[in-house]
Formats: sequence, C-alpha cells, structure tokens
Amino acid sequence: MSGLQAATEVRSTPLETSGGVPTEGDAAQLAQRYRRLLDAVQDCAVFELDAHGVIVAWPEPARRLFGYSAAEIAGSHLSRLHRPEDVAAGLPQRWLDAAAQAGQARDEGWRVRRDGSLLHASCELRRLDAADAPAAAPAGAGALAEGASGAGFIVSCRDTTVQQAAADHARLAGDKLRLLTDNLPCTAVCELSLDGTIRSWNAGARALAGHTAEEAAGQPLAWLYTRQGVAAGRPQAALEAARACGQWAGEERLARKDGSVVRCATRMVLVRDAAGCPEGLLWTARDLSDALRLEMLDAGNRRLQSFLAILAHELRNPLAPVRNAVEVIVLTPDTGPRVRRCAEIIDRQLRQVERLVNDLLDVGRVTAGKLKMELTPSSYNEVVTTSLEAIRPTLEASGQQLVVALPEVSPFVRADAARLGQVLLNLLSNAAKYTPRGGTVSVHVSVEAERVITAVSDTGRGLEPTALDRIFNLFTQESDAGSRSGLGIGLALAKAILEAHGGAIQADSAGAGKGSTFTVILPRASARPAEPASLARGRAPRRRVLVVDDNADSADSMAELLTLLGHEAQAVHSGQQAVGVAAAFRPDCVLLDLQMPDMSGYEVLEALRNDLRGRAVRFLALSGRGTAEDQRRSRQAGFDAHLTKPLSIETLSRALAEPVPARPAAPHKER
Repeated sequence: MSGLQAATEVRSTPLETSGGVPTEGDAAQLAQRYRRLLDAVQDCAVFELDAHGVIVAWPEPARRLFGYSAAEIAGSHLSRLHRPEDVAAGLPQRWLDAAAQAGQARDEGWRVRRDGSLLHASCELRRLDAADAPAAAPAGAGALAEGASGAGFIVSCRDTTVQQAAADHARLAGDKLRLLTDNLPCTAVCELSLDGTIRSWNAGARALAGHTAEEAAGQPLAWLYTRQGVAAGRPQAALEAARACGQWAGEERLARKDGSVVRCATRMVLVRDAAGCPEGLLWTARDLSDALRLEMLDAGNRRLQSFLAILAHELRNPLAPVRNAVEVIVLTPDTGPRVRRCAEIIDRQLRQVERLVNDLLDVGRVTAGKLKMELTPSSYNEVVTTSLEAIRPTLEASGQQLVVALPEVSPFVRADAARLGQVLLNLLSNAAKYTPRGGTVSVHVSVEAERVITAVSDTGRGLEPTALDRIFNLFTQESDAGSRSGLGIGLALAKAILEAHGGAIQADSAGAGKGSTFTVILPRASARPAEPASLARGRAPRRRVLVVDDNADSADSMAELLTLLGHEAQAVHSGQQAVGVAAAFRPDCVLLDLQMPDMSGYEVLEALRNDLRGRAVRFLALSGRGTAEDQRRSRQAGFDAHLTKPLSIETLSRALAEPVPARPAAPHKER
C-alpha cells in the first residue's frame, strides 16, 4: 500500500460509534490511527496541502525525506520543495492546476531538501473533495494551522534518486558503447537475436556493407553473406557454434550492397542477461582489405629483393670477363690507337653498368631496411677525388668542363667511404647526363664548425619547382627525361645512404634550362684514420695463382690479366679440375668461384686445403654476391678474403699483395 493510498483510506474510513454521532474521543482515536499509519511508511513521504498549495500537514516521513521540521515548513507553499528554475518556469503551479482539474496528477523530477541537496522523486498529487475532509483536523496527525480548510490535496513523494542514478549510468554507458561502436575503424558491430536476426546496426556496418540501419533491421545474418557462403551453410554454422560454445571467430567473404565482395575477420559472442540466460549475440566484422594489401606488398617486396639479388649476380658474372678483357687491352703495350679508343669506350660504359648493378642491389636493401654502413673516420677530400677520377672520362667524352674547389686541409667525416663515393658518383653522373655538350659541372666543398657541405652543380636542363622533393622518391623520373631518364633509383639511394650517415641532401634549381644544384650535408668527425698502405698499379708481389671459375671466359680472361700483371696463372673451369691440378701446380693463391655446378666453392676449398696441407696458400672467394652475409659466410668457411665480381685491378692487386698465411695442417671441421 502506498503512502497516498493509506492517507486516502484513512480519510475515507467512516467512524464507528455506538450512538452514530462522532465524539471527541472518537476523533482522537482516528487521528492516532492516521499518524501511526503514515509514520509506518518508510519509502514515501505523504503530506497535505490546502486548496492553494500551502502545506497544512507534515508527518514524520516527510521530515525524514526533506529534512524540514513541521514548524519550519508550516505555511510554506509547495514550490518551496522545487528548484528555483522549476518555480520560475511555473512547474509547481501547473502541477496543482492539473490535479485540481483531473483529480490527480503525477510528476517526476528534482526536489530540494532543507540542506540544499537535490533528490529525484516520483510524486503524485491527489485532490481532496469537501466530503473527504474530517469533522475536525486531527491535531495528533500533524495539523499545522488551526481551522485549515478541509478541502485540498494529498501529496505522495517517493525518493527515486538511486534508481535515477542507475538509469543515468545505464544510459551513459549505452551512449558510450554506441559512440565506441560507431567509431571503430572499418569494424561492423551488430546485435543479433538468438536466431540471427539483426537488431542493431552501427556506422561501421553501414560503411562496410553499404546498407542503412533501416534496411538491416530485421534481416537474417545470412543476408550479409555471399550466395556461395549461404549455400555452403556458413552463417548457420557460425550461429550454431556461437550458441553452443559462447563465441565463434573466422574469416568470411561478405557481400556489399553494390554487389562487391569483401573479406572480413568476423567474431560472434553470446550475450547473457543478469540471470545468466542467453538473450542475444554480438557480431563483429573487420575489413581485412588493407591488411591483405599490406601482406601482398610485403610479399612483393620480398620477391623484388630476391629478384634484384639474382639479377645483380647474373649481370656481374658476364661483366667480370668484360672487365678483365678491357684491362688486358689497356695493359697490352702494342695495342693500336683505334683499339685503345674502343677499349676506353667499353670501359666507360662498363663502369656505368657496374654502377647500375650496384644500385639495383642497394635499392633492394633500402626497401627492406637492410642497408648497412661501416662508418670510420675518412678523409673527405680523398672520397671526393676518387669520385671525380671515376667520372672524369665521361665528362671528357661529352666535352664538358669540370670545376672543382676543395679545402686545402681535408676535413674528416665518419663515413663508409665506398657508400659515400657511390653517392657523389651518382650526383656527378646525373649532372653529366643532363648537361649538354660543352656545359659545366662543378663541385664545391666548404667546411663549417660541425658540418661539411658539398654542392654539385651543373648548367643542364634544371628542375621544375614541383620536382625538387619528388625526385628523391624511389623509381621517380622526370616526365621529359626521355631515353636518358635512368632507373629512377640513384637519388633515392643517395638520400638513404646520407641519412644513414647522419647527413642530408637537398635539391635546388632556378627552373627549366637553368641548371641544378644538389647539396650534400655531412657531420664532421674529429678522429683521423690510420693511413692505409698504398700500392702502385700492377706492382703486387709475384704469385702463382690458380683461377677456378665455371665461366670459361671469366677464368681465361682473369688468367690472361694476371699474366700481364706479372703473375703466373692457370685457369680451370670446374671444381674437379681444380682438385686435379692443384697439387701439380702448387699455387700460393687460389681465386675460387663460389657457385659452380659440379662442386661449390666451399667444397673445393675444403678439398684443396687437404691436398695442399702444409703449404702456405691464400684462398680468395670470388662471387657475384657481395652482401655482408655473403662475406660473413665465406670468412667462417675459411676464405682469406671475399672479392665481388667484376674486379678492378686495384682491388685484385691489393688482395694478391697481402701476405700468404702459413697453414701447417688442415683444421678439423666439426659437423
């Protein structure tokens, strides 16, 4: 029984008297009964208003709920219990008017306690007619004003603050959940009934499938699958697995509204109510298109690296005998001028091809993030001079002028000298390539307190402003470069190498036809390197060299070149031949190709070390592969050096000049 019902019941209960006329004792008994009944109500405050909304009765439950004593609230209008903004809006008066007209009126909202705190209450206002008024106001029931009018209102207020807070919390949690589900990237979130009917549809689901929430509501889960998936029973199998196990996950092909198909990672989770009974399913789908594209790109990148490594190796093998033949022609004293000119042409073009092959290998390492540097203090003037000497024949053949300005005292930089020379050579090659005959290529090196700055300029065709940053992207070419555009990897490679050195590169041009300037910035180093031992060309100690290579042209041309350099050389074309002649030839140096069809270079090395036991022999690995891993493997196998094809005379002579190690016995090799 609610407080309002109790109060009304007491009001309407007739007095039971012996004579039929109420006595003063009967009235007191009724008032006592009224007070006890109201005071017993714990969850509700019941009080009385007169016809104007003024409080005329204020029982103990009202004091407990609102904090006012009967004396404090006496004569106050109902609006004293409302918030000021509600009073200003006229809400209390409208409530009274509604109850006066209809007999009763309900209201839910915020009320104000004596201490100013708020409570949320569910209130009912019921009109009292004149017939409901007692003969005398029951003073014991808390009458506030003697002679108050019998007609008025009964007010019942139940505190619902906790319930309202719970409802607000649930609504806020629901809003947060909707906000979260609507902002999950590329993820559809749907609520399903136990039979798989779609109940809710978030923004991610619309983006993924293309259907609106109105279109999706009430549709079965199978509606999202392809015809083939439905025919195979995949949606039904997923539903049954989720209901049986509590969750399910897999990859599905879903059909979009436009007919396209998207591959998704889907999950389904069984949702239970407070009693633990299943009430629905939560279904999510995440678009895997981007992940699949990245996976394909990664696989393509790995295939590209493998292809570039194979390509470079296959190109280096035929380049080796060409390089050897050119060196033989140059070293032959009775070669005619025409042949020498042809040899010079071949040499220039061969160097260009060698640079391209090296760049191809390096670009694979750059894309894989495996470009490694061995940084040591290096004389920068020497690096620049070496690059200039390499490009000078090309400039002379094109009738171009070279202007160089180097500091008198060479600065030092921490650098991989070979890599840094590769950068400068690429810049110089580009300058020569895009500068017309008779133009000028200049190199200016300046030194600052902490930096070394190199400007490589030309008077060539220049660059458009929009191309100044784009040209450093991999495989980027200028649209009007024509047949001289190259592979579009040199500048990207230069940028990667310089950044690995802690440096930078930038391009500048006044515009088309006005030349270009590429500026290289490197940090200075304070330490100086140890001076390397110099070796004059062709002056290595005389060696007995066994050349082992299955490429007959490469082996024979190398033997011919070694003979011209003053060595005694013999060429063989297989591992078996090498094992057969080694004991008789008694070499003190073996140039050994690592990849041969009958025996690998590692197998030949082991056999020759056993056959030549006790003899000092220097074993040099010769291969088209020259990565750090290739060199590490050959060193571990026992080679004294790893040489990469094609060999320059300087590299070959330096390798042959190293002292021959003494090997009294073949080392035991654990397997």
